[in-house]
Amino acid sequence: MMTVEVTQILHSVVSASSQKMKESWSSFDTFEPSFRPLVVIELAKGTKEETREWLTKRIVDKKANGGAQLLVKPLVTENGDQNIYLVGASHFRLLLGAESVGLVKECNDNSMRTFTYSSRKTFKGFADDNHNFLTMAECQYIIKHELENLRAKDEKIIPGYPQAKLYPGKSIGKQCSLSVAHFLDLRHCSW
Repeated sequence: MMTVEVTQILHSVVSASSQKMKESWSSFDTFEPSFRPLVVIELAKGTKEETREWLTKRIVDKKANGGAQLLVKPLVTENGDQNIYLVGASHFRLLLGAESVGLVKECNDNSMRTFTYSSRKTFKGFADDNHNFLTMAECQYIIKHELENLRAKDEKIIPGYPQAKLYPGKSIGKQCSLSVAHFLDLRHCSW
């Protein structure tokens, strides 16, 4: 699929759906009033429904439960296939991700330091309501890192594919042939 087509699909889907997640203390870190897609992933055509459900659950599940704690929205194509997913993250989750990947940012004293959430106010340009503190590329890198680091916990097989074995602590993404299909520059889209 060409980037222009994917961008058009993204624009129409995100414009049409402005559903909000319910805020609760347990979902505070995944709450985002408006979904901002950052990455597109594409599963192989014909991926079984139970596999898609399991994988999307793992992507949105809490880190404590072995998930990536990201936001996901499926795109349904004209022929009814649901193998393309938009992936984003809450502002809070991206900041925690920046710390976990060891992102280096400029501090107020002009030095460069590894970003930590606890010292976030010492970084240049940081404000709790500044959703542009992290660049598009940094956000995409964080999401890609989180997707690549989804690990099997107790699962022995990929649901729907009993021949695809999983081993505790090993990458789910590699077994599912999960790869980021497209990085899109979505800054110029009017959502």
